[in-house]
Amino acid sequence: MVSVIPKNLGRTVWPLMVMALVSLAIYVSGGRLLLGALPRVQQDIEQLLSQRFSVDIRIRQISGAMEGFSPRLDLTDFVVLDSETGAAISLPEASIRLNPWESLLSRAPRFDELTLIGPRVEWSGESGADSIVIPPGLGDFLSSLARLQVRDAHMIGEVDRDGVPMTLESLTVDIDLARDRSRRILRVSIDSPEGRLLSAEGSGTGNPSELNQFSGEFQGSLSGAGVSYLAQWLQWDLTAQGHANFWLSVSGGQPIGVMQVNLTQIAVTGPTPLKLDQLRLDSVVEGPFDQANIWIDDASLTADDQTFLLPRIHLNRLGRGWKMLTEGFEVSPLIVALRGSELLPDKANEILETLSPAGRVDRLALTVEALDQPLHRWELAATVTDATTDPFRKVPGLVGIDASISANEEGATAWIDTQDFALVLPNVYREPIRLTSVLGTLEGRWQQDALFLEHGLLLGNAPEHDAAVQFEMDIPFSKQSSVPLEMRLAASVLDAPVGIRDAYVPYRMPPPAYLWLQQALPAGQIESGIFLWHGGFKPYGHPGQTMQLAADLSGVTLEYQPGWPAARLAESRLRLDDTRIDAWSSEGQLAALSLVDSAVGLQVGSDAIWLALQTQSNGKPGEILSALAQLPALSVAYPVMRDLTVGGDEPTATHAQIRFDVRNVAPSLDVDVDVALTNATVASALLDLQASSVSGDLRYRMQTGFESTGMTARVFDRQVAVAMGPQHATTSDTLLAAQLDFEVAVSDVLSWRGINYSLPAEGVTAVTVGINVASEVAVDIESDLEGVAVDLPLPWGKPAEARAPLKVSWRDREWAAWEVFWFGRASAITDTPEAGSISAILDLTPRTRPLQWPLLAPDSGLRVTGFLPSLDPSDWQDTLARFSAEVGPSGPAVTIDALKIGRLLWRGDELGALSLNANLEGETLYAGFELPWLRGQLQQFTSAPVSESAAALQTSLERELRIEYLDLQGLPQVSEHWAERAAPPDAEGALGAWMRQLHVSVEGIHRADTELGDLDLTIDYVAGEGWQFREVTGNFLGINWLPKTRMVWQSGEEGESTTLSLAAELRDIATSLALIGVAPLVETERGRLDADWQWPGSPADFELTAMSGDMALEMEAGSFVAANAEATGALRLLSLLNLSGLFRRANLNQLFDPGVTFDSAGGSFNFSQGDLRIPDFSIEGSGGYFSFSSDIDLVTETLDGELVVTLPLVENIPWVAALAGGLPVAAGTYLISKVFEDQVNQLSSGVYAVSGDLDNPEVAFERVFDATSRLPEVDDQAAEDQSPTDAAASSSDR
Repeated sequence: MVSVIPKNLGRTVWPLMVMALVSLAIYVSGGRLLLGALPRVQQDIEQLLSQRFSVDIRIRQISGAMEGFSPRLDLTDFVVLDSETGAAISLPEASIRLNPWESLLSRAPRFDELTLIGPRVEWSGESGADSIVIPPGLGDFLSSLARLQVRDAHMIGEVDRDGVPMTLESLTVDIDLARDRSRRILRVSIDSPEGRLLSAEGSGTGNPSELNQFSGEFQGSLSGAGVSYLAQWLQWDLTAQGHANFWLSVSGGQPIGVMQVNLTQIAVTGPTPLKLDQLRLDSVVEGPFDQANIWIDDASLTADDQTFLLPRIHLNRLGRGWKMLTEGFEVSPLIVALRGSELLPDKANEILETLSPAGRVDRLALTVEALDQPLHRWELAATVTDATTDPFRKVPGLVGIDASISANEEGATAWIDTQDFALVLPNVYREPIRLTSVLGTLEGRWQQDALFLEHGLLLGNAPEHDAAVQFEMDIPFSKQSSVPLEMRLAASVLDAPVGIRDAYVPYRMPPPAYLWLQQALPAGQIESGIFLWHGGFKPYGHPGQTMQLAADLSGVTLEYQPGWPAARLAESRLRLDDTRIDAWSSEGQLAALSLVDSAVGLQVGSDAIWLALQTQSNGKPGEILSALAQLPALSVAYPVMRDLTVGGDEPTATHAQIRFDVRNVAPSLDVDVDVALTNATVASALLDLQASSVSGDLRYRMQTGFESTGMTARVFDRQVAVAMGPQHATTSDTLLAAQLDFEVAVSDVLSWRGINYSLPAEGVTAVTVGINVASEVAVDIESDLEGVAVDLPLPWGKPAEARAPLKVSWRDREWAAWEVFWFGRASAITDTPEAGSISAILDLTPRTRPLQWPLLAPDSGLRVTGFLPSLDPSDWQDTLARFSAEVGPSGPAVTIDALKIGRLLWRGDELGALSLNANLEGETLYAGFELPWLRGQLQQFTSAPVSESAAALQTSLERELRIEYLDLQGLPQVSEHWAERAAPPDAEGALGAWMRQLHVSVEGIHRADTELGDLDLTIDYVAGEGWQFREVTGNFLGINWLPKTRMVWQSGEEGESTTLSLAAELRDIATSLALIGVAPLVETERGRLDADWQWPGSPADFELTAMSGDMALEMEAGSFVAANAEATGALRLLSLLNLSGLFRRANLNQLFDPGVTFDSAGGSFNFSQGDLRIPDFSIEGSGGYFSFSSDIDLVTETLDGELVVTLPLVENIPWVAALAGGLPVAAGTYLISKVFEDQVNQLSSGVYAVSGDLDNPEVAFERVFDATSRLPEVDDQAAEDQSPTDAAASSSDR
């Protein structure tokens, strides 16, 4: 059974299969035959297609082929023309496949696949918004296809942009649309020459052209170039880079789109340019475009390197407009991004840059009725936090605004409730008005050319005050606006410090007035106050604006003028009315002075700002002067008030008025002060003088200075009459001129100046004091000194009854100077020093008119200069000693500067003209003096220890007198009474103390043009011994004086005595004698002199007849010359030793050459008050040996002595030897004289007696061969009393 069925089935199937194959073969063959006949029916096909699709279809060539069992038509250059839209579709190649089964079933041709290759699509329209209209038949045909493929399609469009045709860039499009039953699948890509613009794919069911009949999804990516192309199609001038991804779903007829955009380098040109560096956003779109709701999240704008993060934004399409809702974003980044985007015009950017808006928008709702006219109708509602705008032109800036704002095209209203608020009006206030909190409203309305801020009612709180403010302002948008700029501001405060006036008073007042109001009230309290401003910002005082201020104040410090003392007012009122400021107070305080009924007024004018002060007081004199002295308005009176100290306990009624222009104080200043003094005390610091019991009325006027009538006072406890007024002025700019008449004692002056040593003057005299205070203070004191005795030598001494006009002038320059003019006596100028000191110049030149002193302060100390016709210092010894004793080393420094004395006298004898310079400061003295015959220097200084080992020693005072030039011939001849009055200085006196340890150096001793040498010595005083002139050294008169040379001048109860010790090395005595103008007595090569002499009296009392002592004289290699009969004094003694005269009288000259030549000569001399003994004066030479001894009476000038002459026989009697024994005998005699020298000498000696008068002695031969002296021997006691000099001389003789 089973096997039978297959057999039966096979018999049936195979025939059917064969029939089918044959039918298919016939179908295919027939189809190919029919397709090959298509070119013959091409026109019929074009006509059929045109009628079917209601378009004009043109085909250049039709061909066909079998594709499997389905016939396929290939069309070449297929063109579809739409006569209505002008669009054209050009297909270079197209193929369409017939579905045979569908065609059989429907008994009509059915196509299932259409492929278009390289089609060219062109269209044109008025705007890119016009869509390509697909004919209905063609649309049905395309929708009936199972697959539609478009490859390399070229789309070319042309749009009409404002009447100008613009061709869009050619695009290449690939489309693949497939249908699987009811589901459609679409893939699209669009490319341009720059790259891919769009790639998308999706699927869905239903008709996509009818959203309510379609459901599906579609997603893709649009590049930045695609966005740019889309913008061109929409007639937007936009370019961008980046990409935008999108997803679109349609369900139930409602489209929902999601887009992720990341575009860069976005640029929009045209009327509304835009430039963004980057745009990023995520958005969701619901509904069709004309009813769309758009949500934008995670959006950000980047422009000009600034990124603004957009908050969540909801956009709702309302007809032609939109409504936007957003919240929570910062304004500053948005403004920066907007400015950088170039979206706004330059003017708007400029405004935004100046305004610099900042803050946070918490909520924002903006509705724009039509985007094409955004400002025509719109509404805004917003809530802002910490909103800030800077001032723009004259529009105020706002800081820290928290407000709710409602606005539309007509105006806006702001409800303000904010903390830390500031209103910035730089054209009105230098600093913002700051409030810690503000509550109120502000309305605004605008019109085409102006903004009106109105109905501003604000309640503000600040740390130190509360304020109620009403604010309105009209702000024109341009200079051409019909609305003028105007502000209306009213502010009231209660219980606030005065410092808050800075917040409400505009600085547009004239700068001096504004500055005055700012500085005038540094402290105080405003009990109540209100400020009004109405008008524009024209210069202050413009009639179109007004400013007013009214305040009741308490505890105010009023600094009415910088640098002036502040007034403290208990209660006061302040009023400002445009150009007038006034303040009143019934009680106040200025320094320590109580004030009553004080008023201050400031009047602002076009060319001046006048400040007027008026006040009264009943304080004490010191308080009033202290207060007035602090007023710079009285600066011209400062020399008076600064100098004066006023005291007293009696009330002093004072009234003061001051008025000046604050812009130019000095020239405009007007001061009027009245003071009534009662029993006051007035002390002058400059004059160091005090007046008591001062009573009278004193008035000060700026133009006339100080005036007073009937004022009295007491000075030095003596009554003073005071006259004051301009009639006493001595200069045109006199401030105070007064005349004081009273009596004064010398002791009062000494006490006044703090001089603690007495002056050689006493008595009481009348004095007139003139005081003139101008640019400098001048005090002139005049007196004839009648009643004052001056105990000084002439020309300065005077008895009390004599008159000697004296004028003392005092000037307060940069230094205070007293100028003294004593008629015919002296002139002086002295600075006002500290008490007890002095800084002065004394000119001793006698003058008949005051000296014009240079305007230089004298140096510290006393400087003496000038010319004196004559001066005898001996008359001043007692005065100077007394002054030195009183002043001592602590006295003022004294400088004698080029003092000239025409005739210097000493005890009446003239010494010549003296030029003197000296400087004495403390114990240091330097003096330089010059006379015609004397020039030198005198110094006294303190020497310090010279080594560390001597550092513990005290400093010593050294003095030195240095004589540079001394002319003995020019030394004046002085009277004998000099010696009579000579006395040693008092060792304890000033001169004696000064002469101790005085080193004297005489450097150049002359006799006319002949230089005599120099001497050094020290003057000192030794207690018990007297004054010493010791350590005398030097080369004087060709003699080398040795340090043992000294002189002692002693004074005791028994009288004065002088002791002189000489020690000298001699050279040529003849030269020494010639230097002093004495004919030479003896010539020597060397020698020695030692002496000790004493005589009663002073050194000037030296006489040979009164002198006692010894002298030893030694001379070598010399000769005596002819005796000098004119020799006197000590030279008379030396002439006695010249034996040449004695030889002549003894007839011995024939044995010698002229004069007596010697190898050595010497001897001793004993003086005893008129008696001179020469024990032995011997002379030895080649011509013989001579010895002279004598007693000489110096009073009678007689002598009694012997001359022993010893002559060698060999040399002196050769003729005796020759005659007696011939030459051999003479030779023997010579030998005998050498072997028996002593005996031979005795045999050759002759003795002569010398006696008689010194000027003409008698010489008689007495004996021969006996050289023994007949003078009596010195006894033992005399030998014991022999001086060291005698002993030395005796030793030398031996």
